[in-house]
Amino acid sequence: MKKIFIVAMMALMPLSVRAEGNPYLFDFVQGKDTGKAYQSLIAKSNLPAWVKDGGTSTPANEITIRGSKYIALSGCMPHNCPAQAIAILYSPEKGDIHGVFSQYDFEADAQKLTWMNLDPIDSDDMRNVLFSRLNGDVSN
Repeated sequence: MKKIFIVAMMALMPLSVRAEGNPYLFDFVQGKDTGKAYQSLIAKSNLPAWVKDGGTSTPANEITIRGSKYIALSGCMPHNCPAQAIAILYSPEKGDIHGVFSQYDFEADAQKLTWMNLDPIDSDDMRNVLFSRLNGDVSN
């Protein structure tokens, strides 16, 4: 399990080529409106300092969940992606934001997830997309 997780997290490492029009998490964090939404999201949880700046990230991609368009972004702890990562969904139309933070304990071989701003009733689709993005799947 640990090896699969490490391989999946390595996929989060950025490429030197920037995708046109698809922001990285650190770009998203610096945006006026998007930065406010992101800071509001993470302020509710006790997260490591690197999360504030977005860490190491890959380009965002657009997805549709139940007819609403979202931007899916992710980042990880610099120099240690397998240990900590974050994934978020942001709706430019609605301005709502949702996320998940992952902390992996290698000694216990266990992953702790912190879900942020998710309605327990209507969040299954979002949780699946966030978890996939967290683990390197950007195809959603």
